[in-house]
Amino acid sequence: MENDLEKYLRAGKVLAAVREEALKKIIRPGAKILEVVEFIEKKILENGCKLAFPVNISIDDQAAHYTPTFNDSREIKEGELVKIDIGAHFDGYVADSASTYCSEKNFLVDDVEKIIETAIGALKPGLSVYEIAEAIDPVIKDLGIGLIVNLTGHGVDKDMFHAPPTIPSIKNKIAYKLEEGDCIAIEPFTVPTNGYVKESGTVEIYRYFQDRPVRSPDARQILDYIRKNFGPFPFAKRWLVRPVFDGHAGFSPVKVSIVLKQLEIAGCLESHPVLKEVEGKKVAQAEHTIYIKDKPVVTTRLGE
Repeated sequence: MENDLEKYLRAGKVLAAVREEALKKIIRPGAKILEVVEFIEKKILENGCKLAFPVNISIDDQAAHYTPTFNDSREIKEGELVKIDIGAHFDGYVADSASTYCSEKNFLVDDVEKIIETAIGALKPGLSVYEIAEAIDPVIKDLGIGLIVNLTGHGVDKDMFHAPPTIPSIKNKIAYKLEEGDCIAIEPFTVPTNGYVKESGTVEIYRYFQDRPVRSPDARQILDYIRKNFGPFPFAKRWLVRPVFDGHAGFSPVKVSIVLKQLEIAGCLESHPVLKEVEGKKVAQAEHTIYIKDKPVVTTRLGE
Protein backbone atom coordinates (compact mmCIF):
# COMPACT_ATOMS: atom_id res chain seq x y z
CA MET A 1 0.00 0.00 0.00
CA GLU A 2 2.89 2.37 0.67
CA ASN A 3 3.98 1.94 -2.93
CA ASP A 4 0.45 2.87 -4.00
CA LEU A 5 0.57 5.97 -1.80
CA GLU A 6 3.86 7.05 -3.35
CA LYS A 7 2.30 6.90 -6.81
CA TYR A 8 -0.86 8.69 -5.70
CA LEU A 9 1.36 11.38 -4.18
CA ARG A 10 3.50 11.66 -7.32
CA ALA A 11 0.39 12.45 -9.37
CA GLY A 12 -1.11 14.64 -6.66
CA LYS A 13 1.94 16.84 -6.14
CA VAL A 14 2.35 17.49 -9.85
CA LEU A 15 -1.33 18.34 -10.12
CA ALA A 16 -1.26 20.61 -7.07
CA ALA A 17 1.78 22.54 -8.28
CA VAL A 18 0.31 23.06 -11.74
CA ARG A 19 -3.11 24.01 -10.31
CA GLU A 20 -1.57 26.65 -8.03
CA GLU A 21 0.61 28.05 -10.81
CA ALA A 22 -2.40 28.36 -13.10
CA LEU A 23 -4.53 30.04 -10.42
CA LYS A 24 -1.80 32.56 -9.57
CA LYS A 25 -0.37 33.31 -13.01
CA ILE A 26 -2.70 32.25 -15.83
CA ILE A 27 -6.37 32.39 -14.83
CA ARG A 28 -7.59 35.98 -14.92
CA PRO A 29 -10.16 38.16 -16.73
CA GLY A 30 -9.27 38.34 -20.40
CA ALA A 31 -7.50 34.96 -20.47
CA LYS A 32 -8.67 32.62 -23.22
CA ILE A 33 -10.01 29.41 -21.71
CA LEU A 34 -8.31 27.33 -24.41
CA GLU A 35 -4.92 28.77 -23.45
CA VAL A 36 -5.64 28.11 -19.75
CA VAL A 37 -6.45 24.42 -20.21
CA GLU A 38 -3.61 23.82 -22.67
CA PHE A 39 -1.16 25.40 -20.22
CA ILE A 40 -2.35 23.05 -17.46
CA GLU A 41 -2.40 19.94 -19.62
CA LYS A 42 1.04 20.53 -21.08
CA LYS A 43 2.54 21.26 -17.65
CA ILE A 44 1.20 17.98 -16.26
CA LEU A 45 2.72 16.06 -19.16
CA GLU A 46 6.04 17.92 -18.90
CA ASN A 47 6.26 16.94 -15.23
CA GLY A 48 6.09 13.21 -15.88
CA CYS A 49 2.41 12.48 -15.36
CA LYS A 50 -0.43 11.75 -17.76
CA LEU A 51 -3.89 13.26 -18.01
CA ALA A 52 -6.66 11.38 -16.21
CA PHE A 53 -9.22 13.48 -18.09
CA PRO A 54 -9.31 16.76 -20.01
CA VAL A 55 -9.13 19.89 -17.89
CA ASN A 56 -12.71 21.01 -17.20
CA ILE A 57 -13.21 24.77 -17.17
CA SER A 58 -16.91 25.10 -16.37
CA ILE A 59 -18.19 28.65 -15.92
CA ASP A 60 -21.06 30.04 -13.81
CA ASP A 61 -24.11 27.72 -14.18
CA GLN A 62 -21.99 25.05 -15.89
CA ALA A 63 -21.13 22.67 -13.08
CA ALA A 64 -18.93 20.16 -14.87
CA HIS A 65 -17.63 18.64 -18.11
CA TYR A 66 -16.96 21.78 -20.13
CA THR A 67 -13.64 21.72 -21.93
CA PRO A 68 -12.87 24.07 -24.83
CA THR A 69 -13.27 23.28 -28.49
CA PHE A 70 -10.10 23.21 -30.61
CA ASN A 71 -10.73 26.79 -31.76
CA ASP A 72 -12.49 28.16 -28.66
CA SER A 73 -12.16 31.94 -28.42
CA ARG A 74 -14.06 32.49 -25.16
CA GLU A 75 -12.33 34.68 -22.59
CA ILE A 76 -12.82 34.75 -18.82
CA LYS A 77 -14.90 37.73 -17.72
CA GLU A 78 -14.89 39.73 -14.51
CA GLY A 79 -16.96 38.13 -11.77
CA GLU A 80 -17.41 34.76 -13.46
CA LEU A 81 -17.15 31.61 -11.38
CA VAL A 82 -14.51 29.60 -13.22
CA LYS A 83 -14.23 26.02 -12.02
CA ILE A 84 -10.96 24.28 -12.88
CA ASP A 85 -11.25 20.51 -12.47
CA ILE A 86 -7.98 18.68 -13.15
CA GLY A 87 -7.04 15.00 -13.28
CA ALA A 88 -3.55 13.53 -13.51
CA HIS A 89 -2.21 10.03 -13.09
CA PHE A 90 1.14 8.38 -12.58
CA ASP A 91 1.30 4.76 -13.68
CA GLY A 92 -2.52 4.75 -13.54
CA TYR A 93 -2.76 6.13 -9.97
CA VAL A 94 -5.12 9.08 -10.13
CA ALA A 95 -5.18 12.53 -8.55
CA ASP A 96 -8.35 14.61 -8.98
CA SER A 97 -8.74 18.18 -7.75
CA ALA A 98 -10.82 21.27 -8.43
CA SER A 99 -10.82 24.93 -7.43
CA THR A 100 -13.03 27.87 -8.30
CA TYR A 101 -11.57 31.18 -9.45
CA CYS A 102 -13.45 34.47 -9.29
CA SER A 103 -11.94 37.90 -9.84
CA GLU A 104 -14.29 39.25 -7.15
CA LYS A 105 -14.96 38.00 -3.63
CA ASN A 106 -17.79 35.49 -3.80
CA PHE A 107 -19.41 33.69 -0.88
CA LEU A 108 -19.98 30.53 -2.93
CA VAL A 109 -16.21 30.16 -3.39
CA ASP A 110 -15.42 30.83 0.28
CA ASP A 111 -18.14 28.49 1.52
CA VAL A 112 -17.24 25.53 -0.69
CA GLU A 113 -13.71 25.65 0.70
CA LYS A 114 -15.03 25.62 4.28
CA ILE A 115 -17.23 22.63 3.47
CA ILE A 116 -14.49 20.54 1.89
CA GLU A 117 -12.06 21.24 4.73
CA THR A 118 -14.70 20.11 7.24
CA ALA A 119 -15.23 16.89 5.27
CA ILE A 120 -11.50 16.19 5.06
CA GLY A 121 -11.12 16.78 8.80
CA ALA A 122 -13.68 14.07 9.54
CA LEU A 123 -12.01 11.32 7.49
CA LYS A 124 -10.54 8.24 9.16
CA PRO A 125 -10.54 4.48 8.69
CA GLY A 126 -13.88 2.99 9.74
CA LEU A 127 -15.88 6.14 8.94
CA SER A 128 -19.08 5.37 7.03
CA VAL A 129 -19.80 7.37 3.88
CA TYR A 130 -23.04 8.72 5.35
CA GLU A 131 -21.04 10.15 8.26
CA ILE A 132 -19.13 12.46 5.88
CA ALA A 133 -22.38 14.21 4.96
CA GLU A 134 -23.41 14.28 8.62
CA ALA A 135 -20.14 16.03 9.47
CA ILE A 136 -20.62 18.82 6.96
CA ASP A 137 -24.39 19.27 7.35
CA PRO A 138 -24.12 21.66 10.37
CA VAL A 139 -21.60 23.78 8.45
CA ILE A 140 -23.89 23.98 5.43
CA LYS A 141 -26.81 25.03 7.62
CA ASP A 142 -24.69 27.60 9.47
CA LEU A 143 -23.52 29.10 6.19
CA GLY A 144 -27.06 29.17 4.79
CA ILE A 145 -25.80 27.71 1.55
CA GLY A 146 -27.13 25.13 -0.91
CA LEU A 147 -25.49 22.21 -2.68
CA ILE A 148 -25.88 20.55 -6.05
CA VAL A 149 -27.87 17.55 -4.90
CA ASN A 150 -27.19 15.16 -7.79
CA LEU A 151 -23.40 15.52 -7.98
CA THR A 152 -21.15 13.55 -5.68
CA GLY A 153 -17.60 12.72 -4.73
CA HIS A 154 -16.24 9.28 -5.56
CA GLY A 155 -13.47 6.78 -5.11
CA VAL A 156 -10.40 6.67 -7.32
CA ASP A 157 -8.32 3.60 -8.07
CA LYS A 158 -5.62 2.40 -10.44
CA ASP A 159 -6.73 3.17 -14.01
CA MET A 160 -10.10 4.41 -12.67
CA PHE A 161 -10.83 8.12 -12.44
CA HIS A 162 -14.23 7.31 -10.91
CA ALA A 163 -14.51 4.24 -8.70
CA PRO A 164 -16.72 3.10 -5.79
CA PRO A 165 -17.83 4.34 -3.37
CA THR A 166 -20.10 7.21 -4.34
CA ILE A 167 -19.70 10.01 -1.77
CA PRO A 168 -22.66 12.41 -1.60
CA SER A 169 -22.34 15.75 0.15
CA ILE A 170 -25.98 15.60 1.24
CA LYS A 171 -27.42 13.27 3.86
CA ASN A 172 -27.56 9.66 2.66
CA LYS A 173 -27.63 6.06 3.89
CA ILE A 174 -24.46 4.71 2.26
CA ALA A 175 -22.99 2.44 4.92
CA TYR A 176 -19.66 1.64 3.23
CA LYS A 177 -16.87 2.10 5.77
CA LEU A 178 -13.62 3.68 4.61
CA GLU A 179 -10.64 1.36 4.89
CA GLU A 180 -6.94 2.12 5.16
CA GLY A 181 -5.61 2.22 1.61
CA ASP A 182 -8.82 3.58 0.09
CA CYS A 183 -8.39 6.66 -2.06
CA ILE A 184 -11.35 9.00 -2.45
CA ALA A 185 -12.24 12.37 -3.94
CA ILE A 186 -14.40 14.73 -1.86
CA GLU A 187 -16.22 17.10 -4.23
CA PRO A 188 -18.92 19.53 -3.01
CA PHE A 189 -20.61 22.04 -5.32
CA THR A 190 -22.19 25.12 -3.74
CA VAL A 191 -25.16 27.14 -4.99
CA PRO A 192 -27.23 29.83 -3.23
CA THR A 193 -30.01 27.26 -2.57
CA ASN A 194 -30.08 23.53 -3.25
CA GLY A 195 -29.91 22.85 -6.97
CA TYR A 196 -29.69 20.12 -9.56
CA VAL A 197 -27.78 19.66 -12.79
CA LYS A 198 -28.94 18.22 -16.09
CA GLU A 199 -27.11 17.28 -19.25
CA SER A 200 -26.90 20.01 -21.88
CA GLY A 201 -26.56 19.38 -25.59
CA THR A 202 -22.84 20.19 -25.56
CA VAL A 203 -20.38 17.28 -25.64
CA GLU A 204 -16.61 17.78 -25.87
CA ILE A 205 -15.47 14.88 -23.66
CA TYR A 206 -15.60 11.17 -24.55
CA ARG A 207 -14.15 7.92 -23.23
CA TYR A 208 -13.22 4.66 -24.96
CA PHE A 209 -15.70 1.97 -23.89
CA GLN A 210 -15.25 -1.10 -26.07
CA ASP A 211 -14.38 -2.35 -29.53
CA ARG A 212 -17.34 -2.85 -31.84
CA PRO A 213 -17.51 -3.48 -35.59
CA VAL A 214 -17.38 -0.24 -37.58
CA ARG A 215 -17.38 -0.09 -41.36
CA SER A 216 -15.73 3.27 -41.94
CA PRO A 217 -11.91 3.17 -42.36
CA ASP A 218 -11.76 6.65 -40.80
CA ALA A 219 -13.69 5.40 -37.78
CA ARG A 220 -11.42 2.39 -37.36
CA GLN A 221 -8.32 4.60 -37.64
CA ILE A 222 -9.51 7.13 -35.06
CA LEU A 223 -10.79 4.44 -32.69
CA ASP A 224 -7.38 2.78 -32.80
CA TYR A 225 -5.72 6.13 -32.06
CA ILE A 226 -8.08 6.74 -29.12
CA ARG A 227 -7.50 3.28 -27.65
CA LYS A 228 -3.72 3.49 -27.92
CA ASN A 229 -3.30 7.05 -26.67
CA PHE A 230 -6.01 7.48 -24.03
CA GLY A 231 -6.78 3.96 -22.80
CA PRO A 232 -9.49 3.89 -20.11
CA PHE A 233 -9.34 7.63 -19.42
CA PRO A 234 -11.60 10.34 -20.90
CA PHE A 235 -10.31 12.50 -23.75
CA ALA A 236 -11.23 15.82 -25.32
CA LYS A 237 -12.55 16.06 -28.85
CA ARG A 238 -9.96 18.81 -29.42
CA TRP A 239 -7.14 16.37 -28.61
CA LEU A 240 -7.88 14.63 -31.89
CA VAL A 241 -7.50 17.92 -33.76
CA ARG A 242 -4.70 19.49 -31.65
CA PRO A 243 -2.85 16.47 -30.22
CA VAL A 244 -1.15 16.82 -26.86
CA PHE A 245 0.18 13.27 -26.45
CA ASP A 246 2.52 12.79 -29.39
CA GLY A 247 3.72 14.26 -32.66
CA HIS A 248 0.60 13.27 -34.60
CA ALA A 249 -0.49 16.03 -36.98
CA GLY A 250 -4.15 15.72 -35.97
CA PHE A 251 -7.32 14.79 -37.79
CA SER A 252 -9.57 17.28 -39.55
CA PRO A 253 -12.32 18.80 -37.36
CA VAL A 254 -15.04 17.67 -39.76
CA LYS A 255 -13.77 14.10 -39.81
CA VAL A 256 -13.51 14.04 -36.02
CA SER A 257 -17.10 15.26 -35.56
CA ILE A 258 -18.49 12.68 -37.98
CA VAL A 259 -16.45 9.78 -36.61
CA LEU A 260 -17.16 10.46 -32.92
CA LYS A 261 -20.90 10.36 -33.63
CA GLN A 262 -20.46 7.07 -35.50
CA LEU A 263 -18.40 5.54 -32.71
CA GLU A 264 -20.84 6.65 -30.01
CA ILE A 265 -23.80 5.19 -31.92
CA ALA A 266 -21.85 1.95 -32.41
CA GLY A 267 -21.26 1.72 -28.65
CA CYS A 268 -17.48 2.17 -28.87
CA LEU A 269 -17.43 5.42 -26.92
CA GLU A 270 -19.36 6.98 -24.07
CA SER A 271 -19.91 10.72 -23.94
CA HIS A 272 -19.80 13.14 -21.02
CA PRO A 273 -22.16 16.06 -21.78
CA VAL A 274 -21.74 19.41 -20.07
CA LEU A 275 -23.76 19.51 -16.84
CA LYS A 276 -25.66 22.75 -16.13
CA GLU A 277 -27.68 23.86 -13.13
CA VAL A 278 -31.33 23.54 -14.15
CA GLU A 279 -32.37 27.04 -13.00
CA GLY A 280 -29.21 28.81 -14.14
CA LYS A 281 -27.79 29.23 -10.63
CA LYS A 282 -24.09 29.95 -10.42
CA VAL A 283 -22.02 27.08 -9.06
CA ALA A 284 -18.71 26.87 -7.15
CA GLN A 285 -16.70 23.66 -6.73
CA ALA A 286 -13.83 22.37 -4.65
CA GLU A 287 -12.23 18.93 -4.73
CA HIS A 288 -9.30 17.06 -3.23
CA THR A 289 -8.10 13.48 -3.40
CA ILE A 290 -7.43 11.83 -0.05
CA TYR A 291 -5.62 8.57 0.78
CA ILE A 292 -7.16 7.00 3.87
CA LYS A 293 -4.78 6.25 6.76
CA ASP A 294 -4.92 6.80 10.52
CA LYS A 295 -3.91 10.30 9.52
CA PRO A 296 -5.42 10.72 6.02
CA VAL A 297 -3.15 12.19 3.35
CA VAL A 298 -4.50 14.86 0.99
CA THR A 299 -2.53 13.90 -2.09
CA THR A 300 -3.57 17.00 -4.06
CA ARG A 301 -2.42 19.60 -1.57
CA LEU A 302 1.11 21.00 -1.44
CA GLY A 303 2.91 20.44 1.84
CA GLU A 304 1.18 17.19 2.79
